[in-house]
Amino acid sequence: MSWPDFRFPLGGWFFLSLIPLVILYFLKLKRSRLEIPSLALWQSVVNDQRVNSPFQKFRRNLLLLLQLILICLVILALMQPFISAGPETDEFIPVLIDCSASMSARLPGSDQTRLDVAKEQVQAMIDNLRGKGKISLFTFSSGGRRLTEFTDDQQLLNRAMEDVLPTHRASKLDEVLRMAEAYARTAPVQRVIVMTDGNLKDQVDFELPFKLEVQRVDQGGSNIGITEMTARRSGMDNPSAWDIFIRVAGSSEETVFGEITLTQNGKPAGKESVSASREDSERLVFSVDSPESSLVQATLKVEGFDSLNIDNTVWLSLPKTRPLRVRVDAELYSWQHALAVQPDLEIDSAATANAAEYDLIISNSEDLKGIHAPIMIYNGVVPKDLADLISVADMTADDEPVQVVDWANTAPLLRHVRLRDVQIGQQARFATGANALMLEERGYEVLIHAAAGPLMLQRRRGLETEFYFLFHTDRSTLPYRLAFPILVRNAIEAALQQAGLAEVAAVPTGVLPPIKLEADREYVIQGPKDRADTAKSNSNGVLNGVQADFVGKYDVLDGSDVAASIGTGLLSPLETSLAAVEQLQFAELTVATDETKVIDSDRHLWWILAMLAFVFLLIEWWYFQRMRGATT
Repeated sequence: MSWPDFRFPLGGWFFLSLIPLVILYFLKLKRSRLEIPSLALWQSVVNDQRVNSPFQKFRRNLLLLLQLILICLVILALMQPFISAGPETDEFIPVLIDCSASMSARLPGSDQTRLDVAKEQVQAMIDNLRGKGKISLFTFSSGGRRLTEFTDDQQLLNRAMEDVLPTHRASKLDEVLRMAEAYARTAPVQRVIVMTDGNLKDQVDFELPFKLEVQRVDQGGSNIGITEMTARRSGMDNPSAWDIFIRVAGSSEETVFGEITLTQNGKPAGKESVSASREDSERLVFSVDSPESSLVQATLKVEGFDSLNIDNTVWLSLPKTRPLRVRVDAELYSWQHALAVQPDLEIDSAATANAAEYDLIISNSEDLKGIHAPIMIYNGVVPKDLADLISVADMTADDEPVQVVDWANTAPLLRHVRLRDVQIGQQARFATGANALMLEERGYEVLIHAAAGPLMLQRRRGLETEFYFLFHTDRSTLPYRLAFPILVRNAIEAALQQAGLAEVAAVPTGVLPPIKLEADREYVIQGPKDRADTAKSNSNGVLNGVQADFVGKYDVLDGSDVAASIGTGLLSPLETSLAAVEQLQFAELTVATDETKVIDSDRHLWWILAMLAFVFLLIEWWYFQRMRGATT
């Protein structure tokens, strides 16, 4: 049983006001005037009354009793008594609030979202803090954020609750759990509470060191939204033609209908009807012509109610059409011949490079003399940092040619390439004690294997990918096989993809992709909801790490001029589905996602006492003003 407590215990000092009331009744002594024949017997009555006078006055004084009760009830109501619904013992509780996009879902005819319901539950927990237990607030979507330390300061927690706002990002639980685990080392945390709609991945890469209570908010109607938007070059006959692919998915079992409108740089480019349900998504294709860079926007208009609006708009940036810039060394005649028959290429095979940047570089030396490209292919080169692990020697006439044993046919450069019948006149061997694991530790992956060692390596460094043929292709039968033009075409496709000239995809919310601008220059990024940020490009002229928390268009301003425009979309099938998982699978155990229960709040008693005081006031008025007045 929980005993009542008081919000304003200092109000008990008002009980001292009872003393003046009693004193007034001592001073207020009214005697009735009566005529009697003799004082002889009256004297003994007066003596008895003096002996008992301090308390005799109160024996039958109903008015005083009612006034005492009335004042006591008013004072108790002023002290604001309540029966606490908070924890019985001190407890430190991290509370993690889901602020992902699906938490903005609404019910038909209501403006209340899932996040609003979750905040009401957390607010009830804060209101129940009475010096027993402390709360630390966290929010999470694709990442986590801590709002407060462990505290029972309700004002501080209430201010932090004002910062709990919805985002346009997908939800991810493991990162915020790691934050809570790290912070839990500062206090004896026994349990962590997660307020969410259950729209989470069911597999969580985290080992729970504490008890996890997942409280699920189930609210929201049917939804339909855009979950995918990509563009692909239509063909080589018209390099500026693009096919726009849009996928629309729904959340309910019933089919929901709508209309997709496509605009290019603000001008209409297409319109199609669409329908989708939970089990049946629909994919649409639009064709546009874009010789210059352009911004394409897809907008979904839903017939009837739509629970979530932020997945109805997606932006896609189409790059300016141009030939692929390729640099190939003058000595690599077989590569030059294979590239010459490929369309829409700008090939530089001069002895000295004509530019500083290319889309694809094919070289027989690691010394590129200051030129760069996202895709680089080295022919007959052993990386300098692998010289102690790999050696390459020419085969003699008495040696059998080296044959390929295995290759990674899923690698971008080796798709559809058959190397089984290729013979090689150079042998790459591992040094004594070296193996493929040592290459991986240094960042290299073996793509082609021979019996004695690797023949081709791959290394990724940021946005760049390097391929190393450890043997020279002219010292093999590869240029005379069908595999060689296929390999060259794969290299071109990889370079087109990296340069965004073959296929581009809409950017999801989170962080904008790298933007190529002028080097070492400060720019203003004007985003949705009139938000502006400042960022500076690096020495290579790349603007990295620009936050994109909301769906919409982002303009990169150089002064008053627009240097670049890029848009984002939610593009999350999980968020659009509004589906809730029944349980979360952690490393060693499963946690159920329970429906949120209404948290018991403190039972306030002051209004009951105030009502009783009013009743006693009515009794006093009725008895002494009506009844006694009527008798008189």
